[in-house]
Parts: sequence; C-alpha cells; structure tokens
Amino acid sequence: MPKAGRYREGVPCWVVLTTPDAASAQRFYGALFDWEFVPTGPAESVATRYGAQVAAVGQAPDRARSAAWTTHLACADLHRTTALVRAADGRIVREPYEVPDQGRAALAVDPLGAAFGLWQAGTIEGAGLVDEPGALAWNEHLSPDPDTARAFYRRVFGYTYDWPKAGHTLARAAGHLACSIGPSAAGADPTDPTATRARWLAQFGTTDTDRAADRLRDLGGTVLTGPEPTPYGRAALVRDDADAVFVLVSVPSHESAEAA
Repeated sequence: MPKAGRYREGVPCWVVLTTPDAASAQRFYGALFDWEFVPTGPAESVATRYGAQVAAVGQAPDRARSAAWTTHLACADLHRTTALVRAADGRIVREPYEVPDQGRAALAVDPLGAAFGLWQAGTIEGAGLVDEPGALAWNEHLSPDPDTARAFYRRVFGYTYDWPKAGHTLARAAGHLACSIGPSAAGADPTDPTATRARWLAQFGTTDTDRAADRLRDLGGTVLTGPEPTPYGRAALVRDDADAVFVLVSVPSHESAEAA
C-alpha cells in the first residue's frame, strides 16, 4: 500500500469498523494488535499504533447484530466521485458528510453489492501507518463477477489492471498499486453460505500469522481458513468476536529489518 501522504485517487486509504459493541471491539483489537484508542465522539474512536492513526471504530445502528470492516477509497472531489459512482450503476447509501477536523466521507455500494467508503482528505489523508504489523497491509475486492467489478472501478477511478493469475488482477490508480480484484471463492468463509457475495476485504499485518491466529481464538474470534502460505505472505481468513471478517497476513517489520 502507498504510505500516508501518497494516497492517489481510488487507492484504499482508511478502514472503519462498525460494531454493535464499540467498547468490546476496543478490547479485542487492543489485545490483538496492541492498538490504543482516541475517542472522537460518542461510542466512536480512532485506533492508533505508535501514535499513528490506523483505523476507526464506531457503534453500529441499533438494528445491526454483527460487525463489519469498510474499506474507504481516496478521492479528491467527493461530489464528483459520487456522481461517477451513480453513472457507473453504483449507489450512494450515505451522502457526503463532514468528519469534523478530519475530512469528508460518503458510503457507496457498487453494482455487485459490495459496500465501500469514499474519503476526501482534510487534515487527515488516511492511515498514518501501513504495511507494518498491527496496521492495514492490503485490500481486495472479491465477487462472483470480477469483470463487472473491474469495469465499475475503471469507470469511477480510472483503474488499470495487471493480470497475474487465477482470475486475480492487481489494480493500479495513476500507475500506483491500489488493490486486487478477484473471484469471491478465494476469500470465502466455508461456514457462511452468503460469503461468496461481493465485498471488500481488509488485510492487517502481523509478524507471525500463526501466533496472531492463536491469539485471536483466545480472544473469542474464529479462524475460518489457514494460516497458509500465499504469494503475499502467510495468511489466515478470520472473524472477530462480533463476526467482522478480515485477513491476518505476515509482513516484515521495518524495525526488524533495520535492526538486522
């Protein structure tokens, strides 16, 4: 992922967890990733690691029974981007709104039903720490129809694509790696018959995926698949104690590399 300060149009820049119990989520992720939390509103907070912002946690509406991670894509002009989403057959489910002292956001759904956020930077461009243990490492879009997904995000953000293998593509925004797009079976929860629906899937870095997966189980989470080797590092598809699905993936620690 690009570092903070280099978020191009269409690049995932931020992730937000909505959960029925924000206090419980803080305990879970604090223990899993060593996150600390800075309150930003009633039942809302920003998670930090080494003082850098890495994610947000907020209380879900009363009717919601499970949690979910939402990937936010950077945009320079929120109103222009929401118009492009609609023109490409997507929907805006929350119109642009102000996030005090940080920026502006909107929530959208693509033609396949995958929810995502839009973020227009103010004082906050996005995650201040990425590609490190305990921070966002990658995002992927999974669906039963990757071709439709590729066409939609090309129209909205101008994505171009590299074609590695097995139906997966690497998407680039203005030449910069943004995310991957592929078939939903690759990231499906075998215990959930709805898991092949379209979605964005956030991946968080860890120094040791097996140890992190064990820790997640101890905290009440569930390991759905893996840990297993992937081209990008040893990974596990997991679910937190409120049913939010994400990926643990091993990444090199920059501190460890410098020490070596």
